[in-house]
This record gives sequence, C-alpha cells and structure tokens, in this order.
Amino acid sequence: MRALRLLSQTKIRIPVIYFRRFAPLSSSPAATNPRFSNSFFDEAEGTSEVYRHTLKFQRPSSIVWRKQLWNSASFIGTVTQPLKVLDVEKGPFCAYTFLGVSSSNQSMSALRVLLEMRDEMGKLCLNHLKPDDFIYVSGPLGTYTKADLNGKLRLFYKVTVKKLNYVTQRCDSACQKNKELESNKGQTSFEKYKNRLHLWQVFFANPDEWWDNRRGKVNPLLPDFKHKDTGEALWLSPNDPPWIKKQLEKLDSTTEEQGLGERIGHQARVSKWEYDA
Repeated sequence: MRALRLLSQTKIRIPVIYFRRFAPLSSSPAATNPRFSNSFFDEAEGTSEVYRHTLKFQRPSSIVWRKQLWNSASFIGTVTQPLKVLDVEKGPFCAYTFLGVSSSNQSMSALRVLLEMRDEMGKLCLNHLKPDDFIYVSGPLGTYTKADLNGKLRLFYKVTVKKLNYVTQRCDSACQKNKELESNKGQTSFEKYKNRLHLWQVFFANPDEWWDNRRGKVNPLLPDFKHKDTGEALWLSPNDPPWIKKQLEKLDSTTEEQGLGERIGHQARVSKWEYDA
C-alpha cells in the first residue's frame, strides 16, 4: 500500500518538444504553410511536385521498329480523276488515282498525292471510288520521280492505301444555301404553295414560337414571321387564302387583350435577330 501511494504522488514530466515532434500526425503543417513540405505525406499520395515534373518531362518511350509503321501518313481530300488499273503482267492487282488535299474547302491550292491500291483494296476501290468523292486514306508514305515538260525530274508523293473511308462534309452557310436552291428547283409551283400553307398551319398552332416582324421591319424583303429555332420564314401575300387573314386578325385581337400588343422588348429582340441573320 505504501508503494502504491508513493507511485500515485509521483509526477512524470514529458518535454513539450516531444509533442511538437509528432504534431504532423494530428494536423499537417503543409495545409497552413504552402512552403512546408512533408515528405511522408507527399510520397504516400504520390503527388509531389518533383514526381509530377519527372512524369511530365521524362524521355519518350522507345518502340520496336516495324515496317508497317515506317513513314505512315493519313490524308483527307477529294478524288481528282477516275481510277486506272496498272498494267502489270506479273504481280499483284494494282489501281491508282490522285487525291487533292487542301487546308479548307475554299482553298484553291491543293497538294496532289498519288493513291495506290493493291489486291483486295484495289478491287474494292475500283467498284466504288469515283471523282469528287471526299475520302480519308491512310498508309505508308512514299515518293516517286517524274520528268516535267522541260525534262527535269520532279519529286512527288504517294500513299499505298491500307485504310479508306468516306467523309461526310460539314456544310457551311454557302453550302446550305446551294442545297436549298437545288431542292427548290425540283419543286413545282403547286408543291411550294402547298408547303407554304402547311407552314402557316404550323405557325397558328404555336405562334409564340415565331418572331413577329410586321411592326419592326426595316427592310421590306425581310419575312413577316420567322421561327425562333428553325429559321423558317413566312411572308404575307395578297394572294393568301382568306382564312390566313382571319386567323391573324384573331391572333392580334387576343394579343391586344392580353396587353402585349406593342411588345417593345420583343421588337428589340426581333430587330437584333434579323441583323444577325
């Protein structure tokens, strides 16, 4: 009993530095001081600056040389002439044509590349490929020489086609207008009139989905109504059926009763829409 009483009265003093030494276990100093680096936590998480820098700027890996990868290239362009079969008595079947490669659809200058198709690829292309086709090709890139009109040898490029796909062109605004003109050429006047009447029915079914430009037209050539999403347009005409005029009068009357006859804010948006168009 006396030994236990002496032990309970004894006070053990632990240096404060002992707790400071293990402080990172309870709260990381790196969180409060960005200049402080704790190697233990950085290595555990694998996100140290040195580690990330090493990964970002490390030497590219090496690959084994293979003939299939030698000078491989891919192009997107337009077939410029019909395919021809190379007259070879002995050897694989071979067809060829030329591909015009330009930086854009509007570019007048183009790189001219010889396309060489062998065996099954040649037979496939001979049945399907034709001038003005817009295609993607890939395969080994090579060169050949040919004398010009002055007898000077010139260097040209060729691709032995291993893969070929047709490419769907992205139609710009000019292309879209040309398509619409071609489409309108195939329509008779009766079909145009019928489609116009149907569009009026679509308008009266949901008039809030259309811009009303009648009061804010700065150009008489602009449409009286234009769809907010599709851009479809309608013009009023003296030859319109009577029901169109009656429906418009009814619509205007309903709009005025709702106190939206002027719709100043709406007109401002309509003006901006037409300007952008």
